[in-house]
Amino acid sequence: MKKYIIIIVMALIASYATAQSNESKKTDRLEAFSPRSTRYGYNYVKECIETFRYEGNLEGKKWLTGFYDPGFPKGIPQEERDSIRNAYYEELWAKQDSLPEHDKMFIVRAAEEGPIALTYDKNDTTLVLLKCDEEWPILGQNKLRSFKMKVGVAEYDSIQRLHMLAAYTAVPMDPTPSNKLIDVVIVRNPNKPLPVMPGPFSFDTMHFYFVWGDSMRDLYAQSHTCLSPIAQKLIETFYNICSAVRDQDHEELRSLMPTVHELLAHYPTLLLPDVIYDEWTDERFR
Repeated sequence: MKKYIIIIVMALIASYATAQSNESKKTDRLEAFSPRSTRYGYNYVKECIETFRYEGNLEGKKWLTGFYDPGFPKGIPQEERDSIRNAYYEELWAKQDSLPEHDKMFIVRAAEEGPIALTYDKNDTTLVLLKCDEEWPILGQNKLRSFKMKVGVAEYDSIQRLHMLAAYTAVPMDPTPSNKLIDVVIVRNPNKPLPVMPGPFSFDTMHFYFVWGDSMRDLYAQSHTCLSPIAQKLIETFYNICSAVRDQDHEELRSLMPTVHELLAHYPTLLLPDVIYDEWTDERFR
């Protein structure tokens, strides 16, 4: 029996040693990825993103993605075509302002817990925290809870700008093996929008996704096992912003802004020379 225990212990030590992260491979960048990839035939990341993007409203997605765009069989007079199309657009425009659509999101997933997403109200400078109680959200099947906190223009602008840079500086990479033998999470009050927090060792126990969409395309970035201390600080800062929105704590948010500005000074230096990233101008916030 002792022999077998020694063999098991030696195997664990060996696996731990071979899985050690190479410090020289630590990077401030996040990993670029595509949500179209599947695992076991199920695209859970895409489903999760779309559930938050449309706040669980499948009908809203259909209207916003052209599902009801009228088609015309051959032989219909142009006058009738115009009448049908005009009626369609009038109904679409009437619905658009009330249909939620978030194309900029910071998503947190933890094992056996429903995910959360930090996003932005499209009408003013309000931060929005969305919570789904199901571990694997499916658009149209799961409801979301929302928590909103209006913030100042400077705070709103700085957080969004850092969010954008996190996506624009992400690159494809092969993560190093995790050197953790056991993942640890601490479960808190399940009725809170942030029921799970990372374990005492690192944020490796959770998955973080940055989604940045514009009129041209969506960019996706995620956490990985090569995170440098700066990259760790990036995802931790956004996680703490979620906490501030949850608690409606403006003081907590203000205490995070020096770190946001510190990261804002660093992440533009990671942009590749041929990457042009979009600045935005919105008169509502000027």
